[in-house]
Amino acid sequence: MECVVFKGVYLRVYMGADELKASVAPDENRREGCMGADAFKPLCKIACNYCESNLRFISGNRPDLLKDINDLIDDTYDLTPATAASDPNSLFTFALMDLVQPLANYALHSVLDCAPYSTIFSMRLVIESLAAGLYADRWFGNVRLEERLRLARSFEMGRFRRCGEGRGEDFALCSQYESLSNRVNEALGWLRDRLSSFLGTGTEPMDVIYETYNSLSKLIHAVAMIDGKDVLGALGIIAADYVLSKDGFPPMRTIVMPVECDENDLVLLDVIHSELLFTRLSMDMLIYAWGVVTKSMSSEELEKAKAKIEETLKRIDEVVRN
Repeated sequence: MECVVFKGVYLRVYMGADELKASVAPDENRREGCMGADAFKPLCKIACNYCESNLRFISGNRPDLLKDINDLIDDTYDLTPATAASDPNSLFTFALMDLVQPLANYALHSVLDCAPYSTIFSMRLVIESLAAGLYADRWFGNVRLEERLRLARSFEMGRFRRCGEGRGEDFALCSQYESLSNRVNEALGWLRDRLSSFLGTGTEPMDVIYETYNSLSKLIHAVAMIDGKDVLGALGIIAADYVLSKDGFPPMRTIVMPVECDENDLVLLDVIHSELLFTRLSMDMLIYAWGVVTKSMSSEELEKAKAKIEETLKRIDEVVRN
């Protein structure tokens, strides 16, 4: 059974492989509905054609990718705490509902456009926005939402690493980041052994969250060094694309506009799949940690978040390690 989910104003579809193929067969009447003004009709028609073609291609070659995007989307809704309705001043729940949920849906949209470079930006922002919300709710929890946002304006993910290494940051500011890191690690202490078995000994939960963010950041830099030798980043990806291209034109991984997927794109789709799973893990860990640190989630909600984390670790084991 294939599963593609658009929550809220989106469409939810459960179907088998044959039904899926039939559902994306060309339909001129349906395609007319996605067209805009006359001047843009050709562009809209191309985008619709690519989406239909790419759904067939990805469903046939990487069906689990669509399922795991669906699970990421589900988590953003299923783990929204009940206090979100009663606490309008939480920057964390504001980020979760008004930014993370749309971004998760957009990840599916960009993958079906076969332009998942946009997905990288989205996943990075998912982690950073929730971390910023956790930071603001922890340290500025006695003020209104607008003031929390103002006070968190200098938030930087990089400080979690730089402050931990004592690299010349403001002492008072670093004490906030270090204290929050410790609280996150304590809240997720039950997970430490599981993470170590996956990623190596001595792995702290906050380190996993930061390294996932950092891995996504390297993909969107112009140039980034990986493991001290390999060049990645946007320019490195473009250079590799030209080498792989059969016709002298790089495949989708260098652009963000809709194109038609082919076999050359499977490598980056696999990268997206791996990063997606670690993004889901980091997101669920941040939600659980926020619930513990701010005491804003019930024991039932925390248990649900814990189950989602364990489910994601199992998927990482199945997809990434295997």
